[in-house]
Amino acid sequence: MITLTMLKSFLVNLSLSIIKILGAFFGESKTLIADAVHSVSDMTTDIIGLIGSVLSSKKPDENHPFGHGKIEYITSILMSFLIISLGISVLINTLKGKNMHPNIYAVIVLILGIIIKLLLSTYLLKKGKELNSNIVKTNGIESRYDAYSSCLSLIFVVTSLLGTKYKFLSYADFIGGLLMSVLTLKVGINILKENLSSVIGEVETDKEKLDEIKEIVKQNKEITKIRRVTILKYGSYNISYIDIIMPQDITLKEAYNIEKKIKQDLKRSNLNIRYVTVNIKPKK
Repeated sequence: MITLTMLKSFLVNLSLSIIKILGAFFGESKTLIADAVHSVSDMTTDIIGLIGSVLSSKKPDENHPFGHGKIEYITSILMSFLIISLGISVLINTLKGKNMHPNIYAVIVLILGIIIKLLLSTYLLKKGKELNSNIVKTNGIESRYDAYSSCLSLIFVVTSLLGTKYKFLSYADFIGGLLMSVLTLKVGINILKENLSSVIGEVETDKEKLDEIKEIVKQNKEITKIRRVTILKYGSYNISYIDIIMPQDITLKEAYNIEKKIKQDLKRSNLNIRYVTVNIKPKK
């Protein structure tokens, strides 16, 4: 279901990018060209999500006992370089090219794009909640921000249209093109920074998630103390390491059953935990 949802999102973003590129050509708008590239960057996140959902479902093998989730980070890094190069290309073309004067076609395409993006983001956020998928939720949030950036583009294009009456407003489309290319660069750089950190090895610092794990573990009354809880990010899923202290007189079988229950409860939670390691230490 996650793969199907991401595929639908990809097809919508692909169609929208093509519409915006054609609209920029006929609408004669640098802002719309830059906005189309920004939509392409949103489309790449769908590709990342598709690859991540497929590869993360591959079974572990002898050389990869925790699966293949980190391939998602490598793919994301490659995609970030593509987005950055697109942003630089649009920025250079905006600076070098002649000042353009948008027409009504650019306005129509931007309004259409905003409506489609708002509908898509609503769908993805709803599906992300239903499927309990961070990948889908993240794409929903990014689609919503893309709709907001298109609103900004629309303001610049409409302002530029008024340039026929007020000459100083005729450069609004040029400024909009610059701004949208910078936003595209920012998206690429943020993806690069985030995934470089993750591919090295990054732990979850969200206190709410860590506390949620502790609450699940505390359901086992035999546990005296929780010494440490660590969530290691591993692509589309997480790996958890837990250190607990238990009474010395507990039997091996009882300790095994508690460990088994902790693993089952965490894997069934909404924290996307696929592998759990429980270290048991006796109370002194």
